[in-house]
Amino acid sequence: MALPTYDKSKRRKSFQQLPKGAYVLVIKTAKEVKNKDKNGSHIALAFDIAEGEYKDFYNKQYQANTNEDKKWPNDAVFRLGVPDNNSQPYVWTNWNSFFADLEDSNNGFVFSGDIKTLKNKLIGGKFHIEQSEYKGNIYDHTRLRWTCVADAVRSGDAGPMPKDKLIASSSRAAIPTDDNGFMQIPDGTEDEVPFI
Repeated sequence: MALPTYDKSKRRKSFQQLPKGAYVLVIKTAKEVKNKDKNGSHIALAFDIAEGEYKDFYNKQYQANTNEDKKWPNDAVFRLGVPDNNSQPYVWTNWNSFFADLEDSNNGFVFSGDIKTLKNKLIGGKFHIEQSEYKGNIYDHTRLRWTCVADAVRSGDAGPMPKDKLIASSSRAAIPTDDNGFMQIPDGTEDEVPFI
């Protein structure tokens, strides 16, 4: 029996996950989008890593995608809720913080209300791990949670990082970790922890 031929270009691509932490970002596009529930809207901000070891991280993923209908990686889109009179205080806090961080990251820039002016602007970002579940499998995503001033990232003084958002049923969710993501093992149980 003859074995089937193979297509070298269709081999599995290696996947690198962005480590959680703080990065300087550049906004690639910004557009206002109606929320799915038709109540209100948000600004969808596509971004990439602007500086350092992971510069152009998401563009490299985008370029490596060989699908005909490829899109900018979902993990590199930040959705900023547009507040109105009925918005919760945290929506206003996120809105105010984003634009204050943006203006402080771009010397002389003042947001005029035109989202087209956000393209190519820098901002700092704090990333954490968010888990999602699909067909019974749990996946880790490194996602932008909060913004900060770009210079705070550069100086290493971006402040506390956001906590991970883990699915309760995940075995990882049950393991306590310290601020650096290391497992916390109760005294006397070191020999019981398996390492594979």
